[in-house]
Amino acid sequence: MNVEKIREEYFPVTKTTTFLDIANHSPPCVPVQEAIRGYLLDWDRLDRRGDARTEEAVALWAKLVGATADEACSQPNTSAGLATVAEALRFKEGENVVVNDLENPANLYPWIAQRGRGVEVRIVRGRGGAVRLDDLEKAVDDKTRAISVSHVEWLTGARHDLRVFAELAHEHGAHLVVDGIQAAGALKVDVKRDGVDFYANGAYKWLIGCSGAGFLYVKEELIPDLAPVQFGYRSVEEHDIERPRLKDNAKRFELGEPSYLSTVGTKAAIELLLGLGTPAIEARVLKLSQRLYDGLEHLGARIVSPREREMRSGVVSFSTKDTEATFKLLKEAGFYLSLRPAGIRVAVDFYNTEEEVDRLLSTLAGRLG
Repeated sequence: MNVEKIREEYFPVTKTTTFLDIANHSPPCVPVQEAIRGYLLDWDRLDRRGDARTEEAVALWAKLVGATADEACSQPNTSAGLATVAEALRFKEGENVVVNDLENPANLYPWIAQRGRGVEVRIVRGRGGAVRLDDLEKAVDDKTRAISVSHVEWLTGARHDLRVFAELAHEHGAHLVVDGIQAAGALKVDVKRDGVDFYANGAYKWLIGCSGAGFLYVKEELIPDLAPVQFGYRSVEEHDIERPRLKDNAKRFELGEPSYLSTVGTKAAIELLLGLGTPAIEARVLKLSQRLYDGLEHLGARIVSPREREMRSGVVSFSTKDTEATFKLLKEAGFYLSLRPAGIRVAVDFYNTEEEVDRLLSTLAGRLG
């Protein structure tokens, strides 16, 4: 992977900014910008071509996560995808869903909303920055309808083993629902290999795409028994006022007109990711995050992210004796990152360099030394 060429051709913002915040949002990407400009030119010619490009974007995303095109559909964002699943499962009174206290609100509120139907929401406490299998096992029983977890946790960067979580869910007749926004695009995702039932993914972070575009994977064999609570023209195969017939694939979970501007930009982003290759991207991301982790440990920072190497991702969070002051120092030094409840969150991606990581550590050493 020619990182300098990638930075020069695709991410010119890296010339002036040390961007370490893709866990918050993607930096501007040239192919994405060009695709959006092209769409606007087509619009000027009254030729939007949005539907075809949306279908192409969905198919490309499906390839990225190891699904078939019929198992994927467009969604406005991760939150919408998760809410769609929560409603489509049609919980019954007395059933429960298992979540955890490390989740972003996007993966809590859809389940909390089910309480009005008499559904119990069981909250597992994270340990060491991650959700642990033995804690999940204590919370799951035969009345559990779903386990919902992030592939990578937004605050700590913990990368979960989805396969073992799926096996636990399936042993009890439950489904595994995954928030994938902090993983897909940076790490290898294979929903089939891992037995995932649902995978929701917004585009504006590690997919290096646009806000307003997202995707949802639904395992093929589940689709016939699931119907959206709300449906629109994109959900329906055959219109009938009395009994409209839903599409027989995941597209039944689409509602109406998507954001074509966002989708065509995201299509270009996924094409770039597939061209670079997820294995190469993941290898680079993990190499950089390990360099950062080791440096922070050497400096004596309090690392919030899990210690286990197999749970690493592109996100490393840490705190200091005065975390807010340290964050301010780093921002003033030109680093673009986030301050979150768990501490300072640094997110490295394939366009970042070892020099950027080392410069961040050097700046911290001046304060922590």
